[in-house]
Amino acid sequence: MALRPNAQVSKLRDSANTAYRKSAFAEAIRLYSYAIDMAMQRPAWEPLGLVREELAPLYSNRAQAHMSQQQWPEGWVDAQLSIECNDETNTKAWWRGGKCLIEMGRWEEAIDWLQKGLEAEGRGSDGGRELKTLLDDAEKGLEKMGQGV
Repeated sequence: MALRPNAQVSKLRDSANTAYRKSAFAEAIRLYSYAIDMAMQRPAWEPLGLVREELAPLYSNRAQAHMSQQQWPEGWVDAQLSIECNDETNTKAWWRGGKCLIEMGRWEEAIDWLQKGLEAEGRGSDGGRELKTLLDDAEKGLEKMGQGV
């Protein structure tokens, strides 16, 4: 029997995505949270990889919804959780985590995070180029802070 993503989790994710597109960010966060809770309730006998596969985009999308409300710490935590679930081919979570750290003025952590993201994604990929651009911004921000600007 092939295992499939939970239909209820998928419906909640789709509803959350719709709420996000309508700029109903608090509602999107609420729906992503419900979907995360539901995904975590999968039976213990199901493969952990399936749970992680469901959770990674949910955490990443909730991070973006938090970012849309300038809730940088919450966005940072969700980006980290997304990476914990899937640290490869997860450019959005790497980027979102870096952006949250930059917005919080945590320049050195942002640089470290984005460098790890570049290692995971590869510098030559489209995602790698996006991460490199954000890394350059973080390095410039750190340089400005060092100059007292």
